[in-house]
Amino acid sequence: MRKFFVLSLLLSTLSLLLTLSSLAEEIRVTEIESKRDRGFDYLDIYTTGWSEARGLLLEDKLYIDFPGARIGKDIKIMRKKSSRIRSIQAVQKDQKTARIIISLKREVEYDIVNVFGKNKSVVEIGDRTTNIYAHQFAWESKEIKKKARPLKPVRLAPIVSEKTLSLKGKKIILDPGHGGEDPGAFTSDGQPEKILTMQTARETARLLREEGATVYLTRDEDRRSNLQDVAEFANKTGADIFISIHYNSIDNSNISGTETYYYNPISRNFAAIMHEAIVRGIKRKDHGMHRTPFYVVKNTNVPSVLLEPVYISNPEESYLAKAASFQQELAESILKGVKSYFRSKSD
Repeated sequence: MRKFFVLSLLLSTLSLLLTLSSLAEEIRVTEIESKRDRGFDYLDIYTTGWSEARGLLLEDKLYIDFPGARIGKDIKIMRKKSSRIRSIQAVQKDQKTARIIISLKREVEYDIVNVFGKNKSVVEIGDRTTNIYAHQFAWESKEIKKKARPLKPVRLAPIVSEKTLSLKGKKIILDPGHGGEDPGAFTSDGQPEKILTMQTARETARLLREEGATVYLTRDEDRRSNLQDVAEFANKTGADIFISIHYNSIDNSNISGTETYYYNPISRNFAAIMHEAIVRGIKRKDHGMHRTPFYVVKNTNVPSVLLEPVYISNPEESYLAKAASFQQELAESILKGVKSYFRSKSD
């Protein structure tokens, strides 16, 4: 009986060691093969174990990250000529993340399918199908010419808290888009964008204040703000960052996803960090970070972004945008991005 017990213990120990060895085995990215089919570019990316690929589109670079993986020493990259892809590079982002950098020739959209059980991820890359810029510029050109009541910003002091205040001393401007006689876009059941942006700004302000920040709202009631007045206020306030909050809309109700805009070079790192935080946080389609001369991000002197978290012209995202749980998730994502940005400045 004792011999059986000892043998059983030895077998159990061996099994545990084999399991730990298997778990400790390093996952490697071994091969990237590019293809073209039905007007799209495809990248088949192979790994030696399961790692769920995550994408991030920042201007003319598409980053595909593999958490818990490393780039294989003898990785094979098989490229085909493409009108969209300029180059493909495999790098080690950090000790725990392998990264594929796809340099692009023009604006694109992408999707990722992680093929479970085959240790393979497929990246589909196609042309960008939306032209939100023209619509936004047309709206801005009209708004700049319209007179509005004087700006009525609100200063919200930090909320006292016993925990360490990660944003203590920071001044942050939140600009809820539209307002008053300018409703913005509408959800599928007729709710105006101006209400959603106000809800998001108020919830975000609460979270930022709990971390020690002083928050300025460019409006805290249903009134229209002149874009020039908003930019001038941001410049004279001495704020650390400026965030303009909007919700996207387009004629095609099938379009969905998250977009982030900036313009001045001082804002690029801030925009990249904010875009990643929101894409990871609310988990909608990544439509990319773009450098675009929208008025408020072009004419503010502090790091500035314009956020378009979802398309309220899309039925699913229209429903999401009105939900309190989504508003909370979005506000938490904005907070996470803000905290990450200030950490990056102190590193």
